[in-house]
Amino acid sequence: MKKKALLIFILIFWMVGACTFLAMKIEEQMIPKVTSVEPDGGWDSDPYLPADCLIEDENGTHLYKIYEGTGWEAGTRVAEEQGWLQVEDKLMMSSAWGDYVQYSSKPLREGELVEVIRNGDKVEDHWLAVFPEDLIPETDWKDLPEGVKLEERNEKAAQFYVEDDQAPFMAGRAKSRIRELAGAKVYSFNDMTQMLDNFTALGLLTGMFMAVLVLWIFSCVYSKEAKHNRWYLGVNLVLGVLLLACVPIVLNSIELPSSLLPRERITDIGTITGAIDEFFGALKGFAPPASDTGFLSPSLPKSVAGREIIEFKNMVIMRPVLYGFLGALFAALLALGEKVVMYIRRRPRIK
Repeated sequence: MKKKALLIFILIFWMVGACTFLAMKIEEQMIPKVTSVEPDGGWDSDPYLPADCLIEDENGTHLYKIYEGTGWEAGTRVAEEQGWLQVEDKLMMSSAWGDYVQYSSKPLREGELVEVIRNGDKVEDHWLAVFPEDLIPETDWKDLPEGVKLEERNEKAAQFYVEDDQAPFMAGRAKSRIRELAGAKVYSFNDMTQMLDNFTALGLLTGMFMAVLVLWIFSCVYSKEAKHNRWYLGVNLVLGVLLLACVPIVLNSIELPSSLLPRERITDIGTITGAIDEFFGALKGFAPPASDTGFLSPSLPKSVAGREIIEFKNMVIMRPVLYGFLGALFAALLALGEKVVMYIRRRPRIK
């Protein structure tokens, strides 16, 4: 009974340690990134903000003010502001001071911690806009702003090349630059590539969890003869500690794009997978129809950027499953090797 309790405690200790590192990383990654703006206006006129400070979500339209929390709520946070009136492209207010959120990497919540981005880097990017069926814009896309070029289009989506986007990507900023994107779901190729880049690290984490689980199962078997198997149990314990030490190292390499994360909980995997499915489904919609010869053309868009990101996704999408299997296989082979060594050492020797 003591042996079983000790083994269960060791497994729980490992899981608690790994989940603590994971929770710290999740908390860091879930903080939305925002840009700020101060109200305009003087002594002789009411203060006003640009209309693109409004953030829309399923609960309506919101205006958020940035403030510094104290005590248990220490840190830079946002609070919803009332008492504004939209007049054309301005938000008129009776009184306003301080900083307000202009753009956000994802929808915000009252009192939520945020990271204010003061100066973002200029980067090349591609945007993919997916339109609801009732909000398809009637435009020929000829009046695009400078530095933006249309690459692909159909009745449901449009893809753009952007020469000088500001990082990190924020959908509200993209919609303010291309007004016809209002109401569309806008994705960044850079952010989607960044999301796919993390599949390798996620696979390594999966492999480490599976390896520890397999080593623990074999340790339970070896514990039935603990006196004879002390060396092998010690080896498994050392390997478990080393794998636990590697968890924060692997987590440090993970950097998830804020624009593709759920609003509240990272465990809302459906939001992430739904965004990935919508993105690549829209891209494949740019693929040419069946050829005149009767053969189906490859399900790839015409643009180079579209083809490259689809091929990259196909290359990395199964890495978490593959690395998880390899981690379990490595631990199983190691444990079986230990069993072979035990058998050879205990085999009677002929003198």
